[in-house]
Amino acid sequence: MEATNLMKKAATTLFPNGEAEQRAFLAALLEPEPRGSAVVWTGPRTAGELDTVERGTLPSWVPDEIDLVKPGEKIGRSRAYEAGEIYPLDFSSVTAASALITARDRLPEAPRVLDLCAAPGGKSILASVLVRPGLLLSNEVEGKRLGPLRHNLARCGIRNACTQRLMPEEIASLAPEAFDLCLVDAPCSGQSLLAKGIANPGCFHPSTIKGNARRQLRILEAAALTVAPGGFLLYTTCTFSERENEGVIEKWLERSGAGFCPVEVPHLASLRSPLSEFPSYRLYPHNSPGVGGFAVLLWREGVPNGDSRTLLPSPLLDYPVGPTTALSQP
Repeated sequence: MEATNLMKKAATTLFPNGEAEQRAFLAALLEPEPRGSAVVWTGPRTAGELDTVERGTLPSWVPDEIDLVKPGEKIGRSRAYEAGEIYPLDFSSVTAASALITARDRLPEAPRVLDLCAAPGGKSILASVLVRPGLLLSNEVEGKRLGPLRHNLARCGIRNACTQRLMPEEIASLAPEAFDLCLVDAPCSGQSLLAKGIANPGCFHPSTIKGNARRQLRILEAAALTVAPGGFLLYTTCTFSERENEGVIEKWLERSGAGFCPVEVPHLASLRSPLSEFPSYRLYPHNSPGVGGFAVLLWREGVPNGDSRTLLPSPLLDYPVGPTTALSQP
């Protein structure tokens, strides 16, 4: 009963002027229906391989490398999955990460990319497809999640990739201003999991939200130190809590975000959050194929260092994925 009341309170906060939308949001969490999954093509795209939604019904920004699979399709049993040609992701994760489309035209060729909270690897794989990094460092603090991360990167043939298991502060110390793009898919209360039918006790409880927000702020502060002048930081979550989303960004900008500014993502304009003055974007399970999430793209002011950047220290590159990985260090 308490959990339901907390959900209702959250719905009232998120949709203060729409009782119908509050009910639709709650229904999506309390009575979840089957959903399709997006797939990222990491190999040659094969027509007819999966039962997919007609591309004409998808948003115009969706790149050719992304398909939306209809509910009930057994993606993991497909030939394409076994061959490492696809990686499944919730469509909200794809939508949030699509902010990279806005960033990529302002990134150098073969950029350095850091995925700071990478397991199980979906954002790393999507970044590899969308921005073609010359070097991808996928970091995961939790040891039990490192194996699945490496497996997924290797299975999908992701090039120029290494993994590490370091605290964000350690990477910031080892590689200050070293990356053109940093991804922070922040650990969060995971409220959107309910729309998948996955139990997540306590995800709307204030103490859970407060603890996550503190951790997210710490991660964000370290992540910002790794971004080169002229580079980008993409912050995403899979939760609806204002404190973990707009609140974290607002507090960070006030406290230590000097030199960074949130960037408009034109193709996500219809999803712009009304809960912040700066451009940020919200996704909900009652009006999207995905289960929901949040995204904000931040740009660090300055001129890119280009070829003058220092080489990354060897500890960051000690664990390449695949025996033939050739890393580019411009």
